[in-house]
Amino acid sequence: MNFTILDWLFVSFFITITTLVAFWTKKRISDYDSYLLAGRSLKLYLAMASLGVTEIGLVTLMYFAQQGYVSGFSGFIIGILGLFGFIFVGKTGFIIKGLRQLRCRTVSEFFGMRFNLTTQILAGIITFISGLMNMGMFLIMGTKFILHVVGIPSHLLPYLMIGLLIFVLIYTVVGGMVSVVITDYFQFIILFTGILLTTYFAIKSVGYGNIVQNVQAQYGAGGFNPFISKDLGWSFIIWMLIGSFFSAMWPPALSRALSTTDSETSRKTYLFIGFSFLGRVLMPMMWGICALAYFKLNPSAPFPMHGSTPDTAAAMPALLAQILPAGVMGLMTAAALAAMMSTFDSYLLCWSSIFVNDIIVPLRKNKLSDQLKILLTRLMVVACGLFVLIWGYLYQPPETVFRFLAITGTMYVASVLLTIAVGLYWKRANAYGAITSIIIGGLLPLAAIFIKDASTLPENLQWLTSDKIVGTATYVFALLGMVMASLVTKKICPPIKLFFQRE
Repeated sequence: MNFTILDWLFVSFFITITTLVAFWTKKRISDYDSYLLAGRSLKLYLAMASLGVTEIGLVTLMYFAQQGYVSGFSGFIIGILGLFGFIFVGKTGFIIKGLRQLRCRTVSEFFGMRFNLTTQILAGIITFISGLMNMGMFLIMGTKFILHVVGIPSHLLPYLMIGLLIFVLIYTVVGGMVSVVITDYFQFIILFTGILLTTYFAIKSVGYGNIVQNVQAQYGAGGFNPFISKDLGWSFIIWMLIGSFFSAMWPPALSRALSTTDSETSRKTYLFIGFSFLGRVLMPMMWGICALAYFKLNPSAPFPMHGSTPDTAAAMPALLAQILPAGVMGLMTAAALAAMMSTFDSYLLCWSSIFVNDIIVPLRKNKLSDQLKILLTRLMVVACGLFVLIWGYLYQPPETVFRFLAITGTMYVASVLLTIAVGLYWKRANAYGAITSIIIGGLLPLAAIFIKDASTLPENLQWLTSDKIVGTATYVFALLGMVMASLVTKKICPPIKLFFQRE
């Protein structure tokens, strides 16, 4: 064990506070909106803290640290493009303003308003599947962090996964979005304190000069220039650039925008929180770069392994276990748990509500009561948690974890968000165009996710196994499908006009 009594005190205090908040807020849940969207009552600063901490999950720290380990300073381009995306949304209100004025609970509800019930159900299915696949890495990555930082034997990994899952499920099922946003404020403070302290100790442990020299030795100019990086390159940057326009609108983040008092608060939230997004990329990437230098300079230090293969995803927590002093390690672990809780609970609520609100409810003729919808959402939270447990333990992504999350994210963005954008800003978009876009955007990324050996495909189709090429191609083909299908079928399927509510 790497923990001292002081470290355990920090972690125990955090777990106690969050558990008490979940049960205290249970009595504040009166209807489905209060359970799912906190009654649409979030003011600017609470919304900023809640969205900020939701977008900085433990899995975020892990996959960006791994990306820093394998890409060097070139990986910083991801944060720069993400900042651009947040500022763009914050300045323009792109998509979120329209959804907020339409009073949507989930993104898929838009399809029922703009197109038809079939497109809403299809969008709900794609969002649900891509979201669960994306979330599948969260539990295993979070568990690896705790395992290596605390010093728990590796054979206890599945038991630790189950224990963490049970803790998150209890907290999420009982309190809903109310407990999530209240504890997010507390978690926001702990998380940013822990991140800043960890960044300081990580750089101090190696020395900035050694870090730069090591990146140069390992990756050459590609460790600093993303355009010539072997791991990234032009195709990756184009893919990320297109996605940056939608980077702030992953459904759990959108749930915060839809929970605010009005669309102007939603817009300001995105504008301000973009800078924390930049920090959530750069600082954990620096940890990964520090881990690369540390283990190269200290070859006798134990490096984590996945079977017989070096586990680069676990390099960062293995570094922290070596360098963080007593107390700081406990604070960082509490911060990591805060990050895991804030992301995990928000994602579980989001995917479960999409399943209930956009798949079950539209298929039923009789209206469901709020209490029944809350019950169904809670049951789906548990079911989603079990899927994440099994998927995370069995699936091994072919590239880095960030690249896997990016391609599953593209599956949602290209099929759902791109279709919403066209539906909001192009009057000629119709249901046939939406269906075409949803199917293309939802199916094309599956090739890069499940086909790991390019040699199994004909030569002219081997590009389907490259996430960087598939990512960009998915956006292009989904948009073309939307436009062409809408124009061809405009006479038999006239567009439906939207009616926005004033705030």
